[in-house]
Amino acid sequence: MELTAADYQLIRLKKQLDGLPQRQKLLDLRAKQAEVQRKAEQVNSLYHECEQAIKQLQDEEASLKAKSAEAQAQIDTAANYKEVTNLTLELESLARRREKVEFEALKLMERLDKAAEVQAQVQQALEKLSRQDEELVSSFQSEGAAIQKETFITEKLREQLTAALPAELLKRYEQARQAKGGAGAAHLEGSHCSGCRVAFTDGQLAKLTQGPEIGECPHCHRLLVVSGEVVR
Repeated sequence: MELTAADYQLIRLKKQLDGLPQRQKLLDLRAKQAEVQRKAEQVNSLYHECEQAIKQLQDEEASLKAKSAEAQAQIDTAANYKEVTNLTLELESLARRREKVEFEALKLMERLDKAAEVQAQVQQALEKLSRQDEELVSSFQSEGAAIQKETFITEKLREQLTAALPAELLKRYEQARQAKGGAGAAHLEGSHCSGCRVAFTDGQLAKLTQGPEIGECPHCHRLLVVSGEVVR
């Protein structure tokens, strides 16, 4: 019964540890951190895409500028009207394309500035969440330390108790404990089992009290310690 009490205590301690409010808060906080991190990755990707697009437009603008200078130089040295006309048309086309490129680059720079602002906001959010995480972990460890210490002591007691039991009896106990998902023994409490709380018939009660000191509950199949007088 001491072993049973130790197992029940371990179950209670685990529930206490799992039930600490910091545990759920940490789970919620880390889910939020993951969500913000995904947002950060999306913003970073957008920022780099804008940078690459701006670089391409800047390269195109430089190329257009060089072509415009070349066309202007050809106009300055052109010998006939038709050649000047063609070069002038080409120069105007280049000028229109340069104007469009400059406009597209300006729009991209605006997007880049907005992306940079969002990047800063997301980074601040991540830093704030990280600080909250550290505070919760510290609080969880502080409150959980006492529970973990008691768990360690109870586990050591359990080792001593199991070592003191006959091997066959311990085997029966462990089988019952695993089957019930908790403790493997109960005691006769009045006319019922202290584990499942089911009352025995007169025949079952007589069989238990006349049998060995450690029997088995016919209902929950825990080991049943039969001792003392039966209270009807």
